[in-house]
Amino acid sequence: MRRWLPLVLLALPVRILAAQEGSIERTVTSVTFRGNHALDAATLSAAIATSASTWTYSWPVLKHLGLGTRRTFDELEFRRDVVRLQILYRQHGYLDARVDTAVVRKPTSVAVRFLIEEGPPVVVDSIAVEGVDSILDVRRLIRRLPLAVGKPFDRLAFEDAADTIVLAVQNLGYPFATVYRNYSVNRDTRLAEVQYAVVPGSRARIGEIAIAGAPSVGPATVRRLLAVRSGDWFSQDALYESQRSLYQTDLFRFASVGVLADSVTAGSDSVVPLLVRVTEAARTRLRAGAGYGTIDCFRSQATLSTANFLGGGRRLDLAGKVSKIGVGAPTDAGLASSICEALSGDPFSERLNYLTSATFTQPAFVQRKSTLTFTTFAERRSEYKAFERNGVGGSVALGYALSRASQVTLTYRMDYGSTKADQAVFCVYFDRCEQAAVDVLSQPRRDASLSLALVRNTANSPIEPTAGSVLLIEGSHASPLVGSEPLISYNKIVAEGTWYAGLSRSVVLALRIRGGVIRPGLAFVADSSIRFVPPEERFYAGGPASVRGFGRNEMGPLVYVADSMVFDAASGDSVPAGLRTSPIGSYAIALANLELRFPSPIWGSHLRLAAFVDAGELWDQTAGGLLPGGMKVTPGVGLRLGTPLGPVRVDVAYNGYPRQRGPLYIVSPPTSSSPGQLILRQENYAGPPAATSFFRRLQFQFSVGEAY
Repeated sequence: MRRWLPLVLLALPVRILAAQEGSIERTVTSVTFRGNHALDAATLSAAIATSASTWTYSWPVLKHLGLGTRRTFDELEFRRDVVRLQILYRQHGYLDARVDTAVVRKPTSVAVRFLIEEGPPVVVDSIAVEGVDSILDVRRLIRRLPLAVGKPFDRLAFEDAADTIVLAVQNLGYPFATVYRNYSVNRDTRLAEVQYAVVPGSRARIGEIAIAGAPSVGPATVRRLLAVRSGDWFSQDALYESQRSLYQTDLFRFASVGVLADSVTAGSDSVVPLLVRVTEAARTRLRAGAGYGTIDCFRSQATLSTANFLGGGRRLDLAGKVSKIGVGAPTDAGLASSICEALSGDPFSERLNYLTSATFTQPAFVQRKSTLTFTTFAERRSEYKAFERNGVGGSVALGYALSRASQVTLTYRMDYGSTKADQAVFCVYFDRCEQAAVDVLSQPRRDASLSLALVRNTANSPIEPTAGSVLLIEGSHASPLVGSEPLISYNKIVAEGTWYAGLSRSVVLALRIRGGVIRPGLAFVADSSIRFVPPEERFYAGGPASVRGFGRNEMGPLVYVADSMVFDAASGDSVPAGLRTSPIGSYAIALANLELRFPSPIWGSHLRLAAFVDAGELWDQTAGGLLPGGMKVTPGVGLRLGTPLGPVRVDVAYNGYPRQRGPLYIVSPPTSSSPGQLILRQENYAGPPAATSFFRRLQFQFSVGEAY
């Protein structure tokens, strides 16, 4: 008891002080750090108990609404925070780091600042890995370690490096590999020598694979989904891949793949049995949702999935989706004049859009990495102010996983239906408006295409990624050779890359580059030769996921259609009345988006801000080749509110460009012998006068989910 007495007496003043401070609850208004360079403020904040109240708590109105969070000052924890920071720095190699504090106390509040002197770090002088020279390339292994020569001696990286070595040896067939780690630090030279001694044990193959917990799916299906087979050399990565493969089928809510416990003697057996434990998931799942979009108005969708359909791990998905609810017939409720006002001038939003589909999936087709998918569908879909497509069809796709992040997919698709577009759009293809030719392009037709797509996805989140990349390249071919009608003939290629870089723990820089080109074949319609690509296959730009300074599909080639020409007394000239625009799509596209995403100073955990620059160019097809439309660049800012479905996004971008030029057509009045016809009034119409004030040049975009 006597030897503990000095420590008790030493701690007594701190306890008394903590009790005295506890009688006064002071609000922590700020916690800041000065002098930290090796570790950022977010890392330091996560290591301590003292934290600041939210910024909104200082606003009385917001505080009483419950939107602010108050955090009080604890003197004892504050003193412990100094020790916590010193330990954190030592773990990262800064053994001489010193932490001081500056506290501004007021009657009801406290402002805290930690003053840090990091000092020079202990640097790794050498790394030695012994015992595996005959198994692998030691120098290459050392280059893969998270600990590196010349870098600070980080204790966490030191432990992670040992795990990396164990995994590398296990993947070569040594399931019982053990690593003994050691290091020595010279405090005078601030150099650290690191040693890892590896005992590989005996090399082993996979023995019997036991399956537990798959009464409905069956052991044979489970084995087909595994990345290992009896007789293979042991690989820990293969076990992880097997577990991942089981989860990806949605057949199981739990899956584990490991060495059978107590069945081998470490280091002595050359065969190791495996035990696969699974717990089957619900066989039938129903998912449904509803939402709103400026271009879709109200929308809803539902999917009914049946797992292990017909056995063998097969899956059947029945899906339905409707949009334009409240605007399109038969659900028109007059919302186009109120909350869905953006659709009021769109002739392709007058009917309900829908998609019904049935998809049958066969996993592990021929081999584990292949997936075969059959889909049938019926749809009515429209692109804003561009076209409406009605049709039925189907597709068959064969996917093959090249790696954990990469997949190649070969798809054959055929559908039969018609595309409705503005008559003026079809006139552009002929350079004249012959009703017989327009009727040919509007009537139902058979479209078929064969496409090959390669995707590599290393993004760390499908909703709000902060690191990694998504790369896509896809080529498509349509012609009578693959089943299309003679009118349809083209080759199309699209490439897109998206990269995410975390500049700090909460700041993300996102870059997307997209390009594509279509080479149309030659077709003959009504004694005219044209290069026709269906409107639904062309490129469009402008909107919330494209160049945000333009409205949906408003960047690129347009045609103008007016009911008549009227005299304008102000200008002394004839001007079009009842003017509307219709995008005709392009044959080549180049887009680039750069966006900086960062937390808002208000409600930073749920509200984020963005600053972005979008750029793009579209090319039109002419007899002489592709005609560039000019590069357009629109900067802007945005607001993102986090929800379970993804961020609700509001963007505003500045567009300083004049209206897009295009041909102007006038609708001639119908007669008793013929319907109304289109008459080309002007080849290169400049469009209505563009807004001149700054605020009227702003384009607002509203959507759910990140732009990319």
